[in-house]
Amino acid sequence: MTDAILGSYWTLAAGTLPLVQEVCDHDFRARVEAASKAGYTGMGFWHSDLENILKSTDFAEMRRILTGNGIVHIEVEWLNDWYYRDDRRAESDRQRALLLDAAEGLGAHHIKVADLGNDGAPLDLMMEEFATLCAQAAERGTGILFEMLPADFSALPSIGAVQDLVRGAGAKNGGIMLDNLHVQRTGTSFDEIRELLSGNDFVGVEINDGMLARPVDFMSSVVHRRLLPGDGEFDIGGFLNAVWSTGFAGAIGVEVMNEYLRQWPLEALAETSFAKTKAVVDAARATGNAAS
Repeated sequence: MTDAILGSYWTLAAGTLPLVQEVCDHDFRARVEAASKAGYTGMGFWHSDLENILKSTDFAEMRRILTGNGIVHIEVEWLNDWYYRDDRRAESDRQRALLLDAAEGLGAHHIKVADLGNDGAPLDLMMEEFATLCAQAAERGTGILFEMLPADFSALPSIGAVQDLVRGAGAKNGGIMLDNLHVQRTGTSFDEIRELLSGNDFVGVEINDGMLARPVDFMSSVVHRRLLPGDGEFDIGGFLNAVWSTGFAGAIGVEVMNEYLRQWPLEALAETSFAKTKAVVDAARATGNAAS
């Protein structure tokens, strides 16, 4: 079995810097062609970068370029503040409209959302707003994946807490994005993944590597020091096999934010990130097959 691998926005958008420089200077077609040549069949796109790309083209042309290069697994991100009902919703709603248009226009599998910086929105309100967001996404033929984050960043720092949100909303196209970094930092065990999730759950997966010890500056480590799969200490094989055991069969995203890698040439970044990710994914498959 050959697993589809999706290069997240931050992995392939060479030269960008989260929270500072979020628009990639590299031409859209060049990025797609580099990803395709490296072996990727999926890519992710960030809202502010999408706005910039749309200054010179449209979603129809973007989709032609993507499909013409074999890039068929698409995610668009990130939406925050969707659960508020105050003036913070204005910018969030503008981004929501863009991401919904992008998801429909590009044929995205999902829109990734989170509650980064949530200052106490109650769960019942979040359920209502998540249900509305999922309904809007369903009209565009896409899903909504809530990314589980550590308590440093999120009010829902566990699989169970995110399931409360998703199941409370009652939307089949709403689910959870599991990043192995956040699984590690929330102390979520692989057994919890096996026990709490099933093939009926809408799940997304992304991987990267790092050190097991919790960094002193946690935020900086998340934004600047993630490692390519295989370059750190995380048990990526154990994580993937736990997720696969639930029935997950989707594309595997690789999301690496690294202060050095983002300065690499586009082609080298695409080739190296794909090769290392594929080696780890293939090894995980082999381990899982040997154990079964």
